[in-house]
Parts: sequence; C-alpha cells; structure tokens
Amino acid sequence: MDLRGVGQTTAVVVVLSEGKVTGCSVGDSGAWLITSLGFIDLTERQKRKPLLGTGNAEPVAFSRPWADGTLLVATDGLLKYAPATRVTELARSANLESGAAALVELVTLPSGSVQDDVAVVLCRSCAAAS
Repeated sequence: MDLRGVGQTTAVVVVLSEGKVTGCSVGDSGAWLITSLGFIDLTERQKRKPLLGTGNAEPVAFSRPWADGTLLVATDGLLKYAPATRVTELARSANLESGAAALVELVTLPSGSVQDDVAVVLCRSCAAAS
C-alpha cells in the first residue's frame, strides 16, 4: 500500500507469543522490555528516518525471549521527555492501567498539554502476572 501523500508516522508492531516478543519498528516510537534489573530497548537499532508514509521507510526487526517483566510500547512523547529511570519505575506498577496513566501524567505539562504526542501500552506475560 502506498501511503505517500497521506502523511508520515512512526510505527512499532509487536507480536507476543509464549516466551517471545517479536516485532519491527521505524521512527522514534519505541518498545522496551522492563525487568527488575532495568530495561532493554528492543527498538534501539531502528532507523528514525525516513518515516512510514514516505515510501522509503526501512523497518528494523527485533526478537527477544520474554519470560518476565513488563513490555512498554510508547511514542517519543514519553520516551524523549521523561527520564528512563522514572519510566521504568512507573511501568513496574502492580496495576498496568494506573501505571500507564502515571506515565502519561509524567510528561503532562502544568497547562495540561504535552510537548509531543503521547501513547502508552503496558503488558505483562502470563508468567510474569502470576
């Protein structure tokens, strides 16, 4: 599908299967696997430009075993403007819904606006949730 003329965007596509997280990304959104020891940036090798929609995007694949921890998928509105230590702390919240809300609040300005778009998804493997 040719998206030229429609607009440009970043993308992170994630497939979760038993014991594995696989996907691909392009742009400046990201996916982190957060454990008690820190985080692994699954999208660290992605190419920021050209973006999806230019007709020249070059998505980069990633794959990693996943037995425990929290998967964070977020736009650069979070990853660029919040300290990684605070992001990982909030992503480890017992309640994923309140953790995601706290992450958005982390980058919300006193005026109620944000510096860039913010989207956040948190999930845990069944093994991690039990």
